Amino acid sequence: MRRIKIRYLTLTGGAALIVGGLWAFQFVVTPADWTDVPNQAAESLSAVGMNVKEVLVTGRTKTLAADILDALGAVRGTPILEIDVPAAKARITALPWVRSAEIVRHLPGSLHINIDEYDAYALWQHNGGYTLIDGDGTSIVNVDSAPANLIVVVGEDAPGHTQALFEALKQHPELFARVKAAVRFGNRRWNITLDDVEHGVMIKLPEHGVADAWSGLASLDAKHQLLSRALAEIDLRIEGRLTVQLKEGYAPLPQQSQYNSPLKRDVRTGAQDLGNQNVGQEEFSKGV
Repeated sequence: MRRIKIRYLTLTGGAALIVGGLWAFQFVVTPADWTDVPNQAAESLSAVGMNVKEVLVTGRTKTLAADILDALGAVRGTPILEIDVPAAKARITALPWVRSAEIVRHLPGSLHINIDEYDAYALWQHNGGYTLIDGDGTSIVNVDSAPANLIVVVGEDAPGHTQALFEALKQHPELFARVKAAVRFGNRRWNITLDDVEHGVMIKLPEHGVADAWSGLASLDAKHQLLSRALAEIDLRIEGRLTVQLKEGYAPLPQQSQYNSPLKRDVRTGAQDLGNQNVGQEEFSKGV
Protein backbone atom coordinates (compact mmCIF):
# COMPACT_ATOMS: atom_id res chain seq x y z
CA MET A 1 0.00 0.00 0.00
CA ARG A 2 1.42 3.40 -0.96
CA ARG A 3 1.74 5.78 1.97
CA ILE A 4 0.60 9.40 1.82
CA LYS A 5 3.26 11.88 2.86
CA ILE A 6 2.39 13.56 6.14
CA ARG A 7 3.82 16.96 5.16
CA TYR A 8 1.62 16.98 2.07
CA LEU A 9 -1.40 16.39 4.22
CA THR A 10 -0.36 19.06 6.68
CA LEU A 11 0.28 21.82 4.16
CA THR A 12 -2.81 21.19 2.12
CA GLY A 13 -4.92 20.67 5.20
CA GLY A 14 -3.70 24.02 6.53
CA ALA A 15 -4.65 25.74 3.31
CA ALA A 16 -8.03 24.10 3.49
CA LEU A 17 -8.60 25.40 7.00
CA ILE A 18 -7.76 28.96 5.85
CA VAL A 19 -10.13 28.80 2.91
CA GLY A 20 -12.76 27.15 5.04
CA GLY A 21 -12.41 29.90 7.65
CA LEU A 22 -12.80 32.62 5.03
CA TRP A 23 -15.86 30.89 3.68
CA ALA A 24 -17.36 30.63 7.17
CA PHE A 25 -16.72 34.36 7.77
CA GLN A 26 -18.45 35.21 4.50
CA PHE A 27 -21.35 33.04 5.50
CA VAL A 28 -21.79 34.94 8.76
CA VAL A 29 -21.80 38.30 6.96
CA THR A 30 -24.00 37.28 4.04
CA PRO A 31 -26.01 34.15 4.90
CA ALA A 32 -26.76 31.86 1.95
CA ASP A 33 -29.60 29.47 1.43
CA TRP A 34 -29.07 26.56 3.84
CA THR A 35 -29.34 24.06 0.97
CA ASP A 36 -26.24 25.61 -0.61
CA VAL A 37 -24.03 25.27 2.46
CA PRO A 38 -22.64 21.74 1.80
CA ASN A 39 -22.02 22.47 -1.87
CA GLN A 40 -20.26 25.73 -1.15
CA ALA A 41 -18.04 24.01 1.45
CA ALA A 42 -17.15 21.25 -0.96
CA GLU A 43 -16.35 23.70 -3.72
CA SER A 44 -14.15 25.77 -1.41
CA LEU A 45 -12.18 22.73 -0.26
CA SER A 46 -11.97 21.34 -3.78
CA ALA A 47 -10.38 24.59 -4.88
CA VAL A 48 -7.36 23.82 -2.68
CA GLY A 49 -7.02 20.19 -3.77
CA MET A 50 -9.52 18.46 -1.50
CA ASN A 51 -10.68 16.03 -4.14
CA VAL A 52 -10.22 12.32 -4.81
CA LYS A 53 -6.78 11.48 -6.16
CA GLU A 54 -6.50 7.83 -5.17
CA VAL A 55 -8.57 4.96 -3.82
CA LEU A 56 -6.83 2.25 -1.81
CA VAL A 57 -8.65 -1.06 -1.31
CA THR A 58 -7.64 -3.79 1.14
CA GLY A 59 -9.15 -7.21 1.77
CA ARG A 60 -10.14 -7.80 -1.85
CA THR A 61 -9.40 -11.23 -3.36
CA LYS A 62 -12.59 -12.20 -5.20
CA THR A 63 -14.36 -8.91 -5.88
CA LEU A 64 -13.35 -7.07 -9.04
CA ALA A 65 -11.70 -3.71 -8.47
CA ALA A 66 -13.87 -2.20 -11.19
CA ASP A 67 -17.02 -3.30 -9.36
CA ILE A 68 -15.83 -1.62 -6.16
CA LEU A 69 -15.09 1.64 -7.99
CA ASP A 70 -18.47 1.55 -9.73
CA ALA A 71 -20.20 0.99 -6.39
CA LEU A 72 -18.18 3.80 -4.80
CA GLY A 73 -19.66 6.22 -7.30
CA ALA A 74 -16.68 8.58 -7.32
CA VAL A 75 -14.04 9.27 -9.93
CA ARG A 76 -10.69 11.00 -9.79
CA GLY A 77 -11.26 14.68 -9.14
CA THR A 78 -14.54 14.28 -7.27
CA PRO A 79 -14.65 16.67 -4.26
CA ILE A 80 -13.87 14.32 -1.41
CA LEU A 81 -16.50 15.78 0.92
CA GLU A 82 -19.23 15.35 -1.68
CA ILE A 83 -19.02 11.57 -1.38
CA ASP A 84 -21.92 10.07 0.56
CA VAL A 85 -19.92 7.55 2.57
CA PRO A 86 -22.89 5.62 4.09
CA ALA A 87 -24.53 5.23 0.68
CA ALA A 88 -21.26 4.15 -0.94
CA LYS A 89 -20.66 1.66 1.87
CA ALA A 90 -24.13 0.18 1.35
CA ARG A 91 -23.55 -0.21 -2.39
CA ILE A 92 -20.18 -1.91 -1.88
CA THR A 93 -21.58 -4.23 0.80
CA ALA A 94 -24.30 -5.25 -1.65
CA LEU A 95 -21.70 -6.74 -4.02
CA PRO A 96 -21.96 -10.56 -4.04
CA TRP A 97 -18.67 -11.46 -2.35
CA VAL A 98 -18.61 -8.59 0.16
CA ARG A 99 -19.65 -9.39 3.73
CA SER A 100 -18.90 -5.90 5.08
CA ALA A 101 -17.06 -2.74 4.09
CA GLU A 102 -15.54 0.32 5.71
CA ILE A 103 -14.70 3.60 3.95
CA VAL A 104 -12.40 6.19 5.50
CA ARG A 105 -11.48 9.57 4.06
CA HIS A 106 -7.81 10.46 4.33
CA LEU A 107 -7.62 14.15 3.53
CA PRO A 108 -6.80 15.78 1.29
CA GLY A 109 -7.40 13.27 -1.50
CA SER A 110 -7.44 9.60 -0.54
CA LEU A 111 -10.20 7.12 0.16
CA HIS A 112 -9.34 3.89 2.00
CA ILE A 113 -11.77 1.02 1.55
CA ASN A 114 -11.41 -2.15 3.57
CA ILE A 115 -13.68 -5.07 2.71
CA ASP A 116 -14.32 -8.40 4.37
CA GLU A 117 -15.26 -11.06 1.84
CA TYR A 118 -17.20 -14.29 2.18
CA ASP A 119 -15.41 -17.63 1.85
CA ALA A 120 -16.87 -20.33 -0.38
CA TYR A 121 -17.58 -23.05 2.19
CA ALA A 122 -19.74 -25.44 0.17
CA LEU A 123 -21.80 -25.68 -2.99
CA TRP A 124 -25.57 -25.73 -2.52
CA GLN A 125 -27.45 -27.58 -5.26
CA HIS A 126 -31.06 -26.42 -5.53
CA ASN A 127 -33.66 -25.47 -8.13
CA GLY A 128 -31.61 -27.09 -10.85
CA GLY A 129 -28.54 -24.93 -10.22
CA TYR A 130 -25.65 -24.27 -7.86
CA THR A 131 -25.03 -21.53 -5.32
CA LEU A 132 -21.82 -20.93 -3.40
CA ILE A 133 -22.52 -20.60 0.32
CA ASP A 134 -20.52 -19.24 3.23
CA GLY A 135 -19.95 -21.12 6.48
CA ASP A 136 -22.90 -19.39 8.12
CA GLY A 137 -25.19 -20.51 5.29
CA THR A 138 -25.28 -17.19 3.44
CA SER A 139 -25.80 -17.53 -0.30
CA ILE A 140 -22.93 -15.79 -2.10
CA VAL A 141 -23.33 -16.16 -5.84
CA ASN A 142 -24.85 -18.57 -8.34
CA VAL A 143 -22.44 -20.57 -10.49
CA ASP A 144 -22.88 -22.68 -13.60
CA SER A 145 -20.89 -25.71 -12.49
CA ALA A 146 -19.56 -27.37 -9.37
CA PRO A 147 -15.94 -26.57 -8.41
CA ALA A 148 -14.13 -29.83 -7.72
CA ASN A 149 -12.76 -28.67 -4.38
CA LEU A 150 -16.15 -27.96 -2.77
CA ILE A 151 -18.57 -30.41 -1.18
CA VAL A 152 -22.03 -30.37 -2.74
CA VAL A 153 -24.89 -30.04 -0.23
CA VAL A 154 -28.52 -30.70 -1.09
CA GLY A 155 -31.70 -29.90 0.82
CA GLU A 156 -33.99 -26.96 1.42
CA ASP A 157 -32.46 -26.16 4.80
CA ALA A 158 -29.01 -27.57 4.05
CA PRO A 159 -27.07 -24.25 4.04
CA GLY A 160 -27.97 -23.41 7.63
CA HIS A 161 -26.84 -26.81 8.93
CA THR A 162 -23.77 -27.41 6.78
CA GLN A 163 -21.20 -25.89 9.13
CA ALA A 164 -22.33 -28.00 12.11
CA LEU A 165 -22.14 -31.14 9.96
CA PHE A 166 -18.68 -30.34 8.59
CA GLU A 167 -17.31 -29.55 12.04
CA ALA A 168 -18.39 -33.00 13.22
CA LEU A 169 -16.92 -34.71 10.15
CA LYS A 170 -13.64 -32.79 10.37
CA GLN A 171 -12.82 -34.62 13.60
CA HIS A 172 -11.45 -37.32 11.26
CA PRO A 173 -9.69 -35.37 8.49
CA GLU A 174 -8.64 -38.44 6.49
CA LEU A 175 -12.27 -39.49 6.18
CA PHE A 176 -13.62 -35.97 5.73
CA ALA A 177 -11.25 -35.48 2.77
CA ARG A 178 -13.21 -38.18 0.94
CA VAL A 179 -16.62 -36.49 1.36
CA LYS A 180 -18.00 -35.28 -1.96
CA ALA A 181 -21.68 -34.67 -1.23
CA ALA A 182 -24.14 -34.34 1.66
CA VAL A 183 -27.89 -34.65 1.20
CA ARG A 184 -30.22 -33.54 3.99
CA PHE A 185 -33.45 -35.47 4.50
CA GLY A 186 -36.60 -34.37 6.27
CA ASN A 187 -34.88 -31.30 7.73
CA ARG A 188 -33.32 -33.59 10.33
CA ARG A 189 -30.46 -35.83 9.12
CA TRP A 190 -27.81 -36.33 6.39
CA ASN A 191 -26.65 -38.87 3.84
CA ILE A 192 -22.96 -38.52 2.98
CA THR A 193 -21.33 -39.67 -0.27
CA LEU A 194 -17.64 -40.54 -0.35
CA ASP A 195 -15.13 -40.43 -3.22
CA ASP A 196 -17.54 -39.90 -6.12
CA VAL A 197 -20.84 -38.00 -6.23
CA GLU A 198 -22.48 -40.47 -8.60
CA HIS A 199 -20.89 -43.79 -7.70
CA GLY A 200 -19.31 -43.40 -4.27
CA VAL A 201 -20.36 -45.20 -1.11
CA MET A 202 -23.27 -43.59 0.71
CA ILE A 203 -23.15 -43.15 4.49
CA LYS A 204 -26.53 -42.75 6.18
CA LEU A 205 -25.94 -40.71 9.32
CA PRO A 206 -28.27 -40.69 12.33
CA GLU A 207 -30.39 -37.72 13.33
CA HIS A 208 -28.51 -37.43 16.63
CA GLY A 209 -25.00 -38.44 17.64
CA VAL A 210 -23.44 -37.71 14.26
CA ALA A 211 -19.96 -37.19 15.68
CA ASP A 212 -20.04 -40.49 17.59
CA ALA A 213 -21.33 -42.44 14.58
CA TRP A 214 -18.70 -40.89 12.33
CA SER A 215 -15.95 -41.66 14.85
CA GLY A 216 -17.10 -45.26 15.05
CA LEU A 217 -16.98 -45.59 11.27
CA ALA A 218 -13.51 -44.03 11.14
CA SER A 219 -12.29 -46.47 13.81
CA LEU A 220 -13.64 -49.51 11.98
CA ASP A 221 -12.18 -48.35 8.69
CA ALA A 222 -8.76 -47.69 10.22
CA LYS A 223 -8.63 -51.13 11.80
CA HIS A 224 -10.43 -53.29 9.23
CA GLN A 225 -10.42 -51.32 5.95
CA LEU A 226 -14.21 -51.37 5.83
CA LEU A 227 -14.40 -48.65 3.18
CA SER A 228 -12.01 -50.52 0.90
CA ARG A 229 -14.69 -53.13 0.21
CA ALA A 230 -17.17 -52.98 -2.65
CA LEU A 231 -19.89 -51.25 -0.66
CA ALA A 232 -22.72 -49.13 -1.99
CA GLU A 233 -24.13 -48.04 1.35
CA ILE A 234 -23.38 -47.98 5.07
CA ASP A 235 -26.32 -47.34 7.39
CA LEU A 236 -25.48 -45.79 10.76
CA ARG A 237 -28.97 -44.55 11.63
CA ILE A 238 -29.48 -47.01 14.49
CA GLU A 239 -27.17 -46.40 17.43
CA GLY A 240 -24.68 -49.22 17.97
CA ARG A 241 -25.62 -50.92 14.68
CA LEU A 242 -23.99 -50.84 11.26
CA THR A 243 -25.59 -52.25 8.11
CA VAL A 244 -23.85 -52.36 4.74
CA GLN A 245 -25.20 -52.76 1.22
CA LEU A 246 -22.97 -54.27 -1.46
CA LYS A 247 -22.58 -52.73 -4.87
CA GLU A 248 -24.62 -54.41 -7.59
CA GLY A 249 -22.81 -57.34 -9.18
CA TYR A 250 -20.47 -58.03 -6.29
CA ALA A 251 -20.55 -61.28 -4.32
CA PRO A 252 -21.81 -61.13 -0.72
CA LEU A 253 -19.30 -60.77 2.05
CA PRO A 254 -18.12 -64.13 3.37
CA GLN A 255 -20.16 -65.63 6.16
CA GLN A 256 -17.01 -65.84 8.28
CA SER A 257 -14.65 -62.89 8.11
CA GLN A 258 -10.91 -63.07 8.51
CA TYR A 259 -11.45 -61.80 12.05
CA ASN A 260 -13.62 -64.86 12.87
CA SER A 261 -16.73 -62.77 13.39
CA PRO A 262 -20.03 -63.99 11.87
CA LEU A 263 -21.98 -61.73 9.54
CA LYS A 264 -25.77 -61.91 9.59
CA ARG A 265 -27.43 -61.57 6.17
CA ASP A 266 -30.69 -59.72 5.70
CA VAL A 267 -32.27 -61.48 2.69
CA ARG A 268 -35.05 -58.90 2.36
CA THR A 269 -32.73 -56.00 1.70
CA GLY A 270 -29.67 -57.80 0.43
CA ALA A 271 -27.68 -55.95 3.08
CA GLN A 272 -24.93 -57.21 5.30
CA ASP A 273 -25.82 -56.49 8.90
CA LEU A 274 -22.73 -56.05 11.02
CA GLY A 275 -24.62 -56.25 14.29
CA ASN A 276 -23.73 -56.90 17.88
CA GLN A 277 -21.51 -59.86 17.04
CA ASN A 278 -19.46 -58.12 14.40
CA VAL A 279 -15.79 -57.37 14.83
CA GLY A 280 -15.17 -53.84 16.01
CA GLN A 281 -18.69 -53.46 17.38
CA GLU A 282 -17.38 -52.57 20.81
CA GLU A 283 -15.27 -49.79 19.35
CA PHE A 284 -18.14 -48.61 17.13
CA SER A 285 -20.66 -48.50 19.97
CA LYS A 286 -18.30 -46.38 22.03
CA GLY A 287 -17.51 -44.11 19.08
CA VAL A 288 -13.77 -44.73 19.46
